[in-house]
Amino acid sequence: MPIPHPRLAVPLDRAVYRQLLTDHYPWTEVTVDLARRQAEGLSGVFDAQQGPDWARFVWVRGTLRGGFSAAGDVTWPATLSALPRAQVTLTALDPAVADLVWISRDQTPQVLEAPWPGPQATLERQRFSGVLLAGQACSFWEGGRTVGGTLPPPGVPCLTLSRLPGGAEAHAALLGFWRELIATAHRVTPLDEAWRLVSLRLAGEYPCLDPFAREVTVQGGQLQVEPDVPAAEVQPALLSAFQATLARVGLRLADLPLAELRARPEWASAGLEVA
Repeated sequence: MPIPHPRLAVPLDRAVYRQLLTDHYPWTEVTVDLARRQAEGLSGVFDAQQGPDWARFVWVRGTLRGGFSAAGDVTWPATLSALPRAQVTLTALDPAVADLVWISRDQTPQVLEAPWPGPQATLERQRFSGVLLAGQACSFWEGGRTVGGTLPPPGVPCLTLSRLPGGAEAHAALLGFWRELIATAHRVTPLDEAWRLVSLRLAGEYPCLDPFAREVTVQGGQLQVEPDVPAAEVQPALLSAFQATLARVGLRLADLPLAELRARPEWASAGLEVA
């Protein structure tokens, strides 16, 4: 199993509490409070630290994604046992940021060629989704825009942790997921014509959607993608086109029978956690 990265710096402007000692705020009360907040739809991170040891737990829209430490994934009972006298911090976050914190815990960082702000235009054009690390700065991105964190000062080298998993196999799995998702939506309401009109509108931003190029098409609810279209282009294009198509036909994700697809890891990788 990959070793998780150290904890990413998260925005603290919505901290619920910071560095409370469990000597004074016992773990039993912490647990009850978190259960209540989870039921209320919590998105955020909970950090516990005792000396050099730490654990972080992540919630997205009331669902506990899990916990991790410097050594790997951890459970709540194991954390209480390992950190009996911890300092604890709870920070509410935008769901997109919380989702990226969880996904990025075991991603491999990629070094960008140019220092900041050199990569900015490329990240925006490719609608980058992930985390940008540069010195002490950490910013969270969805669809080519920042959704939280701090941008780096000029001249600082940059690393990225991409939402999209790497490699041809992962790309193929994600395309398979999109095919199932689009076919499922099409069975509820036909999408072909709406997809074509949306693709015409978005082709300037995503050339692969140009209906005349026929690199990415939907016919009879079946998604077809030419194999030479780069993953960095096709994945954000699919997300934007799918969201716009649903809006055009008057559907919401909540209207679709997606329980099985939501449970798959590709759901978050596709960017649908914030769709």
